[in-house]
Amino acid sequence: MSKQRIAYERVAIGRHLTALLFVLPALLVYGLFVLYPLAVSLWGSVFEWRGLRQLGFSGLSNFIRLFAFPNGERLGGALWHNAAWFAGIMLFQNGLGLLFAYALFWSRKGAAFFQSVFFFPAVLSPVIVGALWRLLLAPNGAVEWMLNGLGLHEGRLTVLGDSSWALWILIAIDAWNWMGLPVLVFTAGLRQISYEVFEAARIDGAGQTRMLFTIAMPLLVPALSSVTTLSFINTFNQFDIVYVMQGVQGNPSFSTDTLVTYFYRLAFGAEGSVGITDIGLALALGTLLFLVLTVGTMLMLRGFERASVQP
Repeated sequence: MSKQRIAYERVAIGRHLTALLFVLPALLVYGLFVLYPLAVSLWGSVFEWRGLRQLGFSGLSNFIRLFAFPNGERLGGALWHNAAWFAGIMLFQNGLGLLFAYALFWSRKGAAFFQSVFFFPAVLSPVIVGALWRLLLAPNGAVEWMLNGLGLHEGRLTVLGDSSWALWILIAIDAWNWMGLPVLVFTAGLRQISYEVFEAARIDGAGQTRMLFTIAMPLLVPALSSVTTLSFINTFNQFDIVYVMQGVQGNPSFSTDTLVTYFYRLAFGAEGSVGITDIGLALALGTLLFLVLTVGTMLMLRGFERASVQP
């Protein structure tokens, strides 16, 4: 091997080591706070626990208990609420976000201002948003006062205490909180589409609605993939707004309970009248949630990859 070749390989190795040196801190943090807890959770889910003490190997007994009564009833209710939450976010947050972005795309005047208006709630943490809306929607709150003043409602406003309305109120608040993200992503995606494509469709007689569904949406598949996947992951990790507005029990009567609030009660002893910690059951639920998120995300990415269209 020539000296020139040896010198070239040494330079290449040095560059790789330098790159690894810069990436290593991030990898260590990711491994310590993501991979290690995940591995511990998966490992601990197949063991029996007494309080915080790990006992012998129990196989799938924790998962069997998780699906058996009464835990299965709580699990099914929480899973249904997460699924309904995802559907609501796709409709109210991402659906309306796409319409707003499409309107801003054609109306260039004031587009930057309205993008900022839509994105403003996203700079607030879900804890702050939940606390504010809990005050606004409380009896004798600002929303009750406004509705009574307009003649749209009479008496006390108790929507957060109504099991028929509470979940949908929380979904609407969460959609309002993150509406700016799909508006921003879809607006950026629309600006990547050539105006000539829309002009050609307009000459052929296509209206705004037809151009949205037959031109814009097929070309926005990468943006739709990102927004949908993030919404799916965030929805099935939903905890903050529920905890702040409805408590860890998902009041009223578990009507706003989610998988993560149920996990919290199992892990920290807030489930049941005696409030006993069940780490084994909590880890089994955490493993199930990990599988749901992993499989769901992979299926979504694969589906959007097949549906992608090149402009």
